[in-house]
Amino acid sequence: MNLTNWGRFVLLAALWGCSFAFIKMSLEAFAPLQLASGRLIVGALVVLGILALKRLTLPSRKLWGHIAVAAVFGNVIPFTLFAIGEQYTTATTAGVIQGATPLITMGVAVLALSEERPSTRKVAGLIGGFIGLIVVVGPWNTDGFGTLGGQLACVGAAASYAVSFVYVRRFIAPHKLPALSVTAAQLGAAAVITVVVTTFMTGWALHGDLTAKPLLALLVLGAASTGIAFALLNRLIADAGPTTASGVNYLVPVFAVIVGVLALGEPLTWNVPVGGVIVIAALALAEGRISALRKRTEAAPPMPVAPARVPEKACP
Repeated sequence: MNLTNWGRFVLLAALWGCSFAFIKMSLEAFAPLQLASGRLIVGALVVLGILALKRLTLPSRKLWGHIAVAAVFGNVIPFTLFAIGEQYTTATTAGVIQGATPLITMGVAVLALSEERPSTRKVAGLIGGFIGLIVVVGPWNTDGFGTLGGQLACVGAAASYAVSFVYVRRFIAPHKLPALSVTAAQLGAAAVITVVVTTFMTGWALHGDLTAKPLLALLVLGAASTGIAFALLNRLIADAGPTTASGVNYLVPVFAVIVGVLALGEPLTWNVPVGGVIVIAALALAEGRISALRKRTEAAPPMPVAPARVPEKACP
């Protein structure tokens, strides 16, 4: 990647990593469904605006059923579950759990897609990732990190993302549509669905004071961590390829931990970073990144060695 794409890569990881802190701050005024609705409305408007500037069109009507399903599993459920989970656990823990999404996606793909064969490497990575997830959740010590139920809600959100990714790959990706068009349609559909569900299930009465802090957090969460982040992801996929772009998942938990500890003053015990490292290592193993790095290292030409300097004879 060139320097510009590296900048996009790090910015995308930061936006997604910071989203968990924005969720925590937004919950001071908004209920989980209200938060998910507001985030999706703002994010959809941003992406639709970018779509209009690029003069791209939305997908045809025949795909909107599949797009609605992808929206439910890729946005409505995970956005709501992360908000519910962060009512009872820390943003730091939620961000590290999010880092397990690619591993869960791989597991779902192995079960749902015939072309995804369960190789030894993938199985080992999935087992390692599961162990790392248990370490992150730390069921033996929830003091200061909220309830186990809150952490499991975050695991459910990551699993919902995984189902969405596999569904999109199976039913939408074969149509070869511009990624930005699919994203705009998916966020728009998710916003409509979530607004309807919120209206009939919880209503719009806020459960806290609407001060500048939660309102700004919600706006940034929707515009930057949802709308702009998806646009950055699409550009990275186009410029650097999907495999390279997927590597952003390695940095998201890092930013989530840094922001949670420094900005929110959340506690940090050994199990969260250690479990996060295990998850990241397991993901690298399952994706074949470790073996690829080893092959590149072995194939690299040896460094040239300068000839030894023969010392001059001393003068008589």
